[in-house]
Parts: sequence; C-alpha cells; structure tokens
Amino acid sequence: MRHYAKQFRCAGLRLCGLALCVGLLGTAAWAQNGAIRGTVYYQENANAKPEPRPGVEILILRQDIKGQLKTKTDKKGTYFYTVQAFGTYVVVAHGPGYKYQVKPPVRITSTEPVQIDITLTPGDGRLPPVEQLLAEAQGGGTPATPPPAAAPPEPTAEEKEAAAKLKAERERIEKENERARNINEQLRTLMDSGNAAFNRGDYETAASDYRKALALDDNQPGFLGNLASATLQIAVKHFNAKRRDEARKAFQESGDAAARAVALNDAQPPERRDPSYRSKAAEAYRFLAELYGDAEAGEKAAKFYIELADMQTDAKKRNEMRVRAGDSYRFAGKFKQADELYRAVLQEDANNIPAMNGLAMSLLSSDPELLDPNKAGEAIALFEMVAAKATDPNMKQSAQASAEYIRTTAKEIVRPKPGRKKN
Repeated sequence: MRHYAKQFRCAGLRLCGLALCVGLLGTAAWAQNGAIRGTVYYQENANAKPEPRPGVEILILRQDIKGQLKTKTDKKGTYFYTVQAFGTYVVVAHGPGYKYQVKPPVRITSTEPVQIDITLTPGDGRLPPVEQLLAEAQGGGTPATPPPAAAPPEPTAEEKEAAAKLKAERERIEKENERARNINEQLRTLMDSGNAAFNRGDYETAASDYRKALALDDNQPGFLGNLASATLQIAVKHFNAKRRDEARKAFQESGDAAARAVALNDAQPPERRDPSYRSKAAEAYRFLAELYGDAEAGEKAAKFYIELADMQTDAKKRNEMRVRAGDSYRFAGKFKQADELYRAVLQEDANNIPAMNGLAMSLLSSDPELLDPNKAGEAIALFEMVAAKATDPNMKQSAQASAEYIRTTAKEIVRPKPGRKKN
C-alpha cells in the first residue's frame, strides 16, 4: 500500500511541475510599481543660468494617504524613486541655503516614470510642516522666482563665518552621501535590465540584477518581489530537469525574498499593502512542503494563505485560499489543522470538490494503515463524491483509484452516512 501511495505522489509531483511552468510564464515583473524622477536646478538670481544641483534633499509626500519618502539628488542633480502606482504624490526639494520648493500634486497612473523637474533659489533652508507643504501643493505649488540681480553688499564678519560653516556642512554632506547619490542611477539601470531579462525568459540574469539592486538598497519590496518571481521560475526549470537540489535552493530563495517583501510592505498603512507579495511567498513555500516534505515551509505557506483568505471579499476566492492553506498544512503533516480548514469550507460550500479531495487525502494520510474504519469509510465516501463530480479527468481517475484501493485493503470498514447531500 505504501508503495502504491509513493507512486501516486510522484506522479502528482510531475504533473504539478509541468502545470506550474505554464502558469508562471505569463507573470509580469514589478507590475504594481511606478516611479518619480527629475532634475533639480539652482538659480542664484534672475540673470544666472540654472545649473543642476547635487545633494539636494527630496521629500516625496503621499497626498491621498499618510506617508513620506526621502532621497537625494545624485552628482548630476537627478533623483529617482520607485513608488506604488495609482497614488497621488507631492514632491518637495529643500536643503541648507535654499528656499524650499513644492510642486503641484501628481497622480501615478502607470509604470512609466513621471518627470518632475525643480528649480531652487537662495533661501534660509527652512522646511515648514507637512500640512503646510500639502496645502501649498494643492494651491499650485511654490513659485520659483529668483531674486533680482544686484550687487551684493560686503558681507559682515558674522555672515562670512556663517558662509564658511555652510560650505563646510555642504562638503561634509557631499562626502557622506557620495555613494547614496549614485544609487538612484544604478537602481534605475538594474530595474530596466532585470525586467527586460525577465520578460525575455532569462530568469538567471534577471535574478542577478535584482540581487545587485538589493545589495545597494535592501528596503525595496518591489525588487524583492521581482527576485521572488525570477527564482520561482528558476526553481521550476531545475525541478523539471530533475535537478532537485538546485530547485530546492531556488524555491527557498523565492519564498524568503517574498516573505521579506511582505514584512517591508506590512510596515505601510493597510490601504497601501500589496497582496501579491503574500501570494508569491505562499506559493514558493507550498512547493517546498509538497515536493520536499518541508514541514516548516508548509506551515509558513498555510499562514500566508490564511492571511490572503482574510483579505478576500469574494466567498469563492476566500474558500480557494483556505483550501490551499489546508493543502499546505497537510503537506506539513498538520492533519488536524488541515481537516478543520477543509471542513470549514465544506460547511459553506458542500460541493467544493478541492475541499472534498483534500479532506479525503488528509484522512488517508493521518491513518496510513487504515486502522480507523470510520476514517476509511469517510475517505471512501469523499473520494466517490469527487469521482462523481470532478470535471478534471486526472482528479476523477485518482479519486476512483483511491476509493477502490481503500475498499479492497481496509479491514472492517464502517461507512458512516455522509453529512453532505449528494446532488
């Protein structure tokens, strides 16, 4: 009997691997992110030519919900930051010796970066509270009007001292942020090259680019999510080629990258959280549990699927996530938790075939010697209902074979009346 079950599981794994190849190839990388970029100039007076200015502080405020992001301009005076698409943002430029500038609100509606250039003029470096900045943005932003050209008066001793301190402070900031000013350009390049490689099916190159980006800034959930997608594709490729050890490492990297993305994303307000990171983590961990018997991965997958189920407003989608959570618990050997989830789904939808099949498999797995006649009888009844109602020929054939196997091998089976009405 155990020999038969082993053959049955192996056949299921091969089918699972092949089906996964078809399902994942259409995945688009980084579909939920947009970007804001631009160049910051400095104009001393009305007659001066605006020049790109490095080291300027850039504050990106979320107008529709609370949230703010920070970066600096690089050595070319440019900045670049990935943001969540379909949000409304306000960009503010400020720093010592400048009059802050607020731009009008802009709504990100696609993954195409939005260009926002800013011209700074001399000022005291003061930055008002966020509420005032958002109000100015709503009113059209701060007018960047440079002062008229005039012969400056001879500076006083106090002014010379202040100027010297300001120069020293700028030099210090320049040295401390030299690496940071180059990161924006490098991230943009790695994003473009990694996504291009992913879309042409070169997942190894894509994963390498995403890892390089995360080495520069590991707080970007978009790069972590992209890495999870690329390494999952690599894992499927290795598994189908029977390179099980390489596949397992790739599945693990995919799940861990997506789990890190979830943790970073959960630090944001609930309305800004992206459920796709949870889906990627759950999927990778589920395959580790199903294909390698990794109990810890199975429990992680079940946790993520239950969280996804709680996010659903559609009952059918919610039950689909709960069945997947039950499957993950079953792969982890947590049959009690699996049974509870399957039965909860069947309580709401008595004709849910995946829940019937999962519960039958869980009953059989938790009593592999068929010593409990009640479990064996219920498993037979469930498998027979699956065989009668399933439209998938593989599931139908498997259920019929499982029911017949139990019937011919179990001893003293007591078949309780099913609690569900057959249609």
